[in-house]
Amino acid sequence: MGRPPVLRKCLHVLLGSLFAVGAACGPPASDEDALPASAVLTDASAPSTVQMQLLPALDSAYQTVLYDDAVASGWSTDYSWGSITQGATTSTKVYGASSLQVSSAADSALALGANGQALSTSTYAAVSFAIHPGTASLAAIKSLKLIVSQEGVDGNAGVAIGSYASPSFDSLGADDWTRVTIPMSALKGSLTTFNKLTLMAVTAVSYGMDGMALELPRLPALDPSSMTVLYDDAVVSGWSTAYSWGGTTLVSDTASKAYGTASLKVTAPANSAMALGAFGSSIAVANTTAVSFAINPSTSNLTAIQALKVIVSQEGTDGNAGVAIGAYANPSLGSLAPGQWTRIKIPMSALKGGLTTFNKISVQSASAVAYGIDGIALENGSTPPPTGVGKTYPTGVAYRGINRAGMEYGSDWGGWTGQTYYEVPSSTQITSELAYYKGKGFNLIRLPIAWERLQHTLNGPLDMAYSNGMMNYINLATAQGFSIVLDLHNYNRYATGAFDDAGNQTGGYAQHVIGDGTLTVNHLADVWTKLANLVKTNPKVILNLMNEPHDLPMTSTSWFSGIQTVMNAVRATGSTQLILVPNSRASDVGHWNTWAPGGGPVDSVAALSITDSANNYAFDMHSYYPEGYGSNDESSYGAQLTVVTNWARANGKKLFLSEMGIRTQESYAQGQITNALTFMNNNRDVWIGWSPWDLTYWQLTTNNHTADYTSNGSTPVNWYAAYLTANFLAL
Repeated sequence: MGRPPVLRKCLHVLLGSLFAVGAACGPPASDEDALPASAVLTDASAPSTVQMQLLPALDSAYQTVLYDDAVASGWSTDYSWGSITQGATTSTKVYGASSLQVSSAADSALALGANGQALSTSTYAAVSFAIHPGTASLAAIKSLKLIVSQEGVDGNAGVAIGSYASPSFDSLGADDWTRVTIPMSALKGSLTTFNKLTLMAVTAVSYGMDGMALELPRLPALDPSSMTVLYDDAVVSGWSTAYSWGGTTLVSDTASKAYGTASLKVTAPANSAMALGAFGSSIAVANTTAVSFAINPSTSNLTAIQALKVIVSQEGTDGNAGVAIGAYANPSLGSLAPGQWTRIKIPMSALKGGLTTFNKISVQSASAVAYGIDGIALENGSTPPPTGVGKTYPTGVAYRGINRAGMEYGSDWGGWTGQTYYEVPSSTQITSELAYYKGKGFNLIRLPIAWERLQHTLNGPLDMAYSNGMMNYINLATAQGFSIVLDLHNYNRYATGAFDDAGNQTGGYAQHVIGDGTLTVNHLADVWTKLANLVKTNPKVILNLMNEPHDLPMTSTSWFSGIQTVMNAVRATGSTQLILVPNSRASDVGHWNTWAPGGGPVDSVAALSITDSANNYAFDMHSYYPEGYGSNDESSYGAQLTVVTNWARANGKKLFLSEMGIRTQESYAQGQITNALTFMNNNRDVWIGWSPWDLTYWQLTTNNHTADYTSNGSTPVNWYAAYLTANFLAL
């Protein structure tokens, strides 16, 4: 919730007792077409049973595979220690022809090491492997600890694997496998390099292991809305590689690729070039902001790769002598693992020289070199829209939703007082709510949750009953086409001791804020890693990393650096879902250009440091009218949003207004809500959606969220009706 200037938005209504928690399940079968390759496998005869996921295939473009049928060259399991036996078996496996069957005594470990090597911890995003518990004790399996080391120096004491499995261990059948993915940020400690991975057993246990890999950062997806793709598996119509010269050869390569099913393997002698041209065309330089492509240096001399020059031309006239690619790679060329791809993006302003049009792109080599190239594109400068979520409105802002409060409250943990309303709705209740929301025309629901209820102890496992209730709401809603914003509604705080060892709520908690010496950004990364592993195969889930952080003991620079760590941890799980990034002052628009905690830069400057390997994020904004801060023009609701809108457009960013509203008794409410929604529709290049708050004093629905709330002859939900299409999701 936002923070009004005079009266805090306290909740004074206690509604009902805890509802029955519905069983968790994966996205229903009717939703399978929207899922990625790691789709659900459903028993159609038992629709209420938990649905199991097929594990994602191993991908050499983004993984360094250490074990698949055999240990990779240069690595060995001879580093295993204690009383442990291991051997290949063909009777159960998830990849290839066999897996590794391990039997370990207590205080023993399976270990893979690479003697003499020193792999950079900054190169790899995570360590992952498939595991088959079989008939072993799940407690023993969950307590297995993964440790990374460099010549006997451990990153830390190890990370228990129990909370990092997808699907979860508790959902597995006797013959099922799951995949564990643990971010390198949780493993590395102070290590900058490593050469050993250890899976240590705390108690005696047997298990199957397969597909162990080091995960590489994922490159941003190709997005036709923000780029013209010239090569992805094949050269686009109207363009040709016949313009290559100097003896350069191009061969389609399916063994290594960054996108699709194939890349181009380029072998270039000295003073030659790979080139794409469109004879007779003239593309306006003004319509292209950058030339980009993925490149794999393979085993080539890195200096020769860095010296490759990109040149743009129009019928033989070059823009300039070329721009060397070395400084334009992300990740940097020097940080790449063997076989890893990176993406080059060179601004057209650096390439065009005196040209106003062009029709050829060359990658010229000064010395003999071989490399892979993929995903060649002309970028048009528009910020890609959010991807992978539910049905969107075709004009104006895409997402028009509502907040569904209740699962986050029941205490004063969050930093405000009086928050007593708490429930986990039953399946019956959820079904009724969804019918109401759908009838109104909403296509998105923001679902606030409480960190303490979800995870009773920092770095601990997720509470099964609470997470099942959360997943039940998510699965039922997304099956009907809704997008869900999963909102960690904690104000950058966490109350230790809020629950006892038996899972009962206590009154003796101690509230902490990130940066106070107890609560750290790594704790936030841990819970989001576990959440991401739960929902990453459901593309309709949006990840709202923190609701309204406020009064932080750090600068904005430190805050956004910490959020970057959390985003990297989420992406390390394989999630490419839309992420909403909060600012350091309750996410309100009124402080965006003025708030500078701790003497650092203002939020609007510090926020520009955020990057995303999936290129799928927006800044989370809250705005209640009028703000009363005096930092924005409050002559209208749209005027109040103007400063942050101009900032986003100037910097190519997207915004989501996840909380908004006007108190229900205000006579000007209808007119100003109309003003705000019209403003966002008119600025849809920046604003992607909105979701009003729905509790006192901004209430829109009845307490059971199944009918319109009315007060003094006013029906506030109708303020939004002109911007909603009834039963939109059913159309």
